[in-house]
Amino acid sequence: MGKIRTAELDDAPYILSIFQLCDPFAKSTQRSLNISLIDVMDWLENATEKHPMLVFEEAESIIAWCSIEPFYGLPAFDTASEISLYVSPQWQAKGIGKKLIQYVEMQQASIGFTHLVAYIYASNTKSQTFFEKQMFQQWGSLPNIAQQQNEREDVYLYGKIYGASDS
Repeated sequence: MGKIRTAELDDAPYILSIFQLCDPFAKSTQRSLNISLIDVMDWLENATEKHPMLVFEEAESIIAWCSIEPFYGLPAFDTASEISLYVSPQWQAKGIGKKLIQYVEMQQASIGFTHLVAYIYASNTKSQTFFEKQMFQQWGSLPNIAQQQNEREDVYLYGKIYGASDS
């Protein structure tokens, strides 16, 4: 079932649509006006072999995407990466996210990360549960850091260590 491949520029509208369907701020505020097709195209143009953007296709439709991005931007953090993963709502809880995580983990040596970090809204308990099932642990909390209009929300940091010092 399904196929994972490197995202292409033509995938940008589908990636944006999935992002807007999954982002809680896009649903409740005007954030969807802040993330545009140009932004997604920029994400795609900045993707590399070490920081790929992937899509999951089912019956030639893009139903999920995942990106691996630099964690902080300083050389000391080069082996840490941020993971973002979005699955279309009608495809959630069907193993798509798990397949994307497993694919990324199988590429761990070639991508070169030792740590993956995910930022998850405090209200997004489904994502917290998903990442916990993938053996990520909550490493921290950023109180009221997510802001949009009059809404504020905590963001949790989830992480997983790879290699000889797995935990």
